[in-house]
Amino acid sequence: MKPHTTRLNRGAHRQRGAVAILLGLTLAVLIGFAGLAIDLGRFFVIKTELQNAMDACALSASSQLRPGQNNANALQRAVAYGRIFTTGGVSENPLAGNIAAIRNRVNFQGQTVNVQPENITFSTTLDGPYVSLGASNPNTAAFVQCSLPLAGIPVFFMRVLNPLLNTQTVSARAVATLAPSASACAIPVAVCRNPGGNASNNFGLTVGQWLTRPAGNPGSYGTGNFGWIDFTPPAGGAAELAAILEGPGQCSVGLGDEVGQEGFINSLDASWNSRFGIYRNGQGGPQLGTAAPDLTGYGYNLSNWTAGANAYSGSSGSALNYLAAASGYQPYQFNTSGGFSSSSTGEHRTFGRSRRVAVAPVVDCGVWGNTGNTTRRPAIEGWACVFMLNPLLANTDRPTLEFMGLSTNAGSLCATNGQPGTFGPLVPQLVQ
Repeated sequence: MKPHTTRLNRGAHRQRGAVAILLGLTLAVLIGFAGLAIDLGRFFVIKTELQNAMDACALSASSQLRPGQNNANALQRAVAYGRIFTTGGVSENPLAGNIAAIRNRVNFQGQTVNVQPENITFSTTLDGPYVSLGASNPNTAAFVQCSLPLAGIPVFFMRVLNPLLNTQTVSARAVATLAPSASACAIPVAVCRNPGGNASNNFGLTVGQWLTRPAGNPGSYGTGNFGWIDFTPPAGGAAELAAILEGPGQCSVGLGDEVGQEGFINSLDASWNSRFGIYRNGQGGPQLGTAAPDLTGYGYNLSNWTAGANAYSGSSGSALNYLAAASGYQPYQFNTSGGFSSSSTGEHRTFGRSRRVAVAPVVDCGVWGNTGNTTRRPAIEGWACVFMLNPLLANTDRPTLEFMGLSTNAGSLCATNGQPGTFGPLVPQLVQ
């Protein structure tokens, strides 16, 4: 006899497996949402790595921008510097050997970022448009953009929710430019204003005028146009001045600050000369970590240039002006002596940066002196933009500057992108 099957039993039989189906659907949704968190977390990490790479690319590339300087090679150098974290940065200087940069990596450090020249673009304004190297003007390009889409990143758990979602693309972008450092910076020399001079008349100085150090070892500044100064009197000294000349410049000084007179300091010759790529024998050069040179060490004196004839961008016979010399990374062309040697073209190309156009404070040098037991010190009245013409060597023992106007004037080479009231040193700065 067959067992009696009740209606209740028949209903329970029809509901068998419903819990398993609900559990399966729930697990699929849970895995999908868990996968969403895991995959999005992966993409966030990759995005952060890629953004760091683009930031490094833009900052490095912007260090080579030269707006307003007619430097034809500036943007090629910018592209090379931007890609240095992809290429590994092989030095162009055979004497220095290969200098390998640390390559940027993404995807949990498992993949090298591959920045190509087309990923680096330039613009005259922050808002763009950004164009390629070939379409850019090196004399007006003031912003550089590095952008890179990283495609083909595999999707893992989110495919549970969308089986067609196999890969994803993550992109990053950075824009950088040159901007002034936070503080006013200057080389440790004082430009002497003429009697009656003030800011409205360039302190009595003429643009293009050659300014010389006093001859010999005088006790005053009466026989010259500029001289060594101490920014922190009486605590400063030759070591402080040397560090300023070899580094980026003196910071934390401003209008109205008093400065001290340092007189003639022979020990500063090596520090002054480093900006020309001239180093004392036995002390190495920029490849050994000492002070960076300018793009060129090409020097100017009355034997190859007419005084006041704009050695920066003018002409005088067959000699090269500074812009032409810097474009070709020309080394110092005269004979060095006194235990010095000059850098090569390759060293200027590899290590050089703008070091000979600088800011110097303007003071009334006639204030210096002693009255009884009181030391008199002049206050900074303004800022001059000067061009360093020649090194301090035995055959040219009076270093000379060319006065290029006030750094606070619109269009000054010492102003930031031609904006009055600002001056260098210019440093790379992220703006987007």
